[in-house]
Amino acid sequence: MSRRVFEAVREELRRRMPSPSGTGGEELARRIGVAFDAFPPRTDPDDPWLGGPPGDYAWLAEYEDLPDGPRDADRVLGAAARALHGQLRWHSPSTLFNMTPQPLLDTAAVTAVTGLYSPNALWDFCSAGVIEVERQLVRQFARRAGWPDTAGGVFSFGGKAGLLYAVRMGLNRCLPGSSRTGLPPGPAPAVVTTAHNHDSLESVCALLGLGTDACVRVPAPPGTRAEPDAIAGAVDALLAQGRPVACVVLSGGNILHNDIDPVRPVTAALDRVRARHALPYRPLVHFDTVVTWPWLFFTDYDFAGDPLGLGAELAGRVRATTDLVSQVREADSMTIDFHKTGLAPYSSSLFLTRDAAELHHWVEGGRGETVHRPHGENALLHTIEHSRGAAPVLAAWVAVQSVGVDGFRVYLANLLMANRAFMDLLPSRGFELLTPFSDGVASVYRPVPPDGPADFAGLLDAEPPVLEAANNYTHALFRLLAGYEGNPYSRVVLGHLPAYGRGRGGEPVAALRLVPGSVFLDEAACSRIAERMEQVKKALDVAVLFGPEELNGTPVYHVPE
Repeated sequence: MSRRVFEAVREELRRRMPSPSGTGGEELARRIGVAFDAFPPRTDPDDPWLGGPPGDYAWLAEYEDLPDGPRDADRVLGAAARALHGQLRWHSPSTLFNMTPQPLLDTAAVTAVTGLYSPNALWDFCSAGVIEVERQLVRQFARRAGWPDTAGGVFSFGGKAGLLYAVRMGLNRCLPGSSRTGLPPGPAPAVVTTAHNHDSLESVCALLGLGTDACVRVPAPPGTRAEPDAIAGAVDALLAQGRPVACVVLSGGNILHNDIDPVRPVTAALDRVRARHALPYRPLVHFDTVVTWPWLFFTDYDFAGDPLGLGAELAGRVRATTDLVSQVREADSMTIDFHKTGLAPYSSSLFLTRDAAELHHWVEGGRGETVHRPHGENALLHTIEHSRGAAPVLAAWVAVQSVGVDGFRVYLANLLMANRAFMDLLPSRGFELLTPFSDGVASVYRPVPPDGPADFAGLLDAEPPVLEAANNYTHALFRLLAGYEGNPYSRVVLGHLPAYGRGRGGEPVAALRLVPGSVFLDEAACSRIAERMEQVKKALDVAVLFGPEELNGTPVYHVPE
C-alpha cells in the first residue's frame, strides 16, 4: 500500500466516525435515515411483517468476498438494513407470535445514542453514570419485591443468565469454596425445579459442570401450581441420598400458561427439610419472574377503588396474579426481562438478589464489590460478562422513568384485555380454546379441522394417522395466516407449537399460541383480526375437503420461549 493510498483510506475512515470536535449526533441521525430509506415501502399498519415473509437475501452474494478497501458507506448501510426485510413488526396488532414488546421510541433512541460512545458497564471509569443508573433500578425493584436494603443486582444478557447466576450462587451456599477448588468428588449437586419452568435450566446445569441430569423436575400439569410438599419431598430425597441441593427454581409465571409456583409455602417446607437434615444452609430459592414482574406494579394498587377503571373481572384476575407474584418477598433471587414486557429492545435483563454479598462473592476470593467507592474505582468483578453493554441498562431506566407505574399498569392491563377478547372471539370461529384457565397474556388454540375430532381430548385419543392429518392442518393454517403462501390480506402471525400435547403413543400434537403485544390492540382491532382468522380458516377448510392434494407434513422442532 502506498502512502497516498494509506492517507486516502485514513481520511475516509475519519469521515465515517464522530468528529473529535463534536458528538456526531447530527451525522448519526442522518445515517439512521439512510438505513430507514432501505426499508420496504410502508404497508398496511396491521401488517406484521416488514416487507412480508420470507425475505430475499440473494443480495448477500455481492458481499461474499471481503473488500480490499472501504465501500460506499450508504450502499453498505442500506444493504445491512435489507437484512431486516421479512422481520416481524412487534408494534403491529397482528403480530401475536411471542412475548416481545414494541420498544418505546425513547428506548430505541437511547440504545442508538449509547452505541455512539460505546460504554463498557463493567467499570464506571469508562461508563460514566451507567452503574449508578443500574444501582437505582436495583433499589427501585428491590423495594417493589419487598426486600431489604441489602439487596443487589446486575444487568445481563437474558433470563438464562439469571438462572446461571442463581444456580452458581446456590452452589456457593451448599459447597463453599467450590468456585475456587471446583466440585468435590461424589454426586453432583442438584437443582430442583418444576415441570413448567424454562427449558434452558438443563443447559445452565451443563454449563456449570453439573450435567443436565442434575436438573430434577417435579411434575406439575399445565394450569396448575406445584405442590410445596412435592418440591420439598424431592429435596428431602436428594439429601437423603447424600446429594447436595444447590437451588430450587420456582416458576414466577411462564409465557404459555402463566403457571406460578407458591413461594411462601415452598420456603416454609424447605425450612422444615433443612431442620430435619441439620443443614448449615437452605437451598437458594430463585423465583423466575422474567414474564410476570410487571404485576409488581399492582402491589399497592387500590383494587377496591379501581382508579384505572379496570372493571371487576379484570381487576380480580390481576389481583390474583399479583398476590402470587408478590410472594417474591420470600425468595432469594428473581429476574426481570425488560425485553419482554418492559418496552425495551433486546436484550435487557436484570438479575436481583436479596443479599448483595452473595452476588458480589459468587466468584471465590472476596474480590466482589461490597462498598460504594468514588467515581472511577468501581470495577464490577461479580458479573458474568467482562465486556458488558450499557445500552440495556439505560433502555430499561428510560422505560421505567418515562411511563411510570400507571403506564406499566395500563400497558399490562391492555395486553390482558386483548388476550381475553381473543379468548371470547375465537372459539365460535373454529378455534378451540385450550387454556381457559390462564390469567396471563397468552392463550393456546387448536384449529378444528373440518374432518377431524371435534375437541382436543378426542384428538389426543385418536389414531396416529388422524394426529398427523391434524398436525398438518394446524401447520398449514399457521403458514396461511402468517402470509407465507402469498396472501397479504391474511397476515396474522401466531406461534406454532408442534408438540403442545401428546397422543396415546407419545406422538406430538400441534396447537397455535396467541400472545398480544401491541398497545394498539383494542376490542375493535381484536374483532377485526379474529374475523380475518376465521375467513382464512374457512378457505383452508374448503381446500381440505375438496382439494386434490394432501397437506404437507409438519416439522417438529423446539420452540424457544
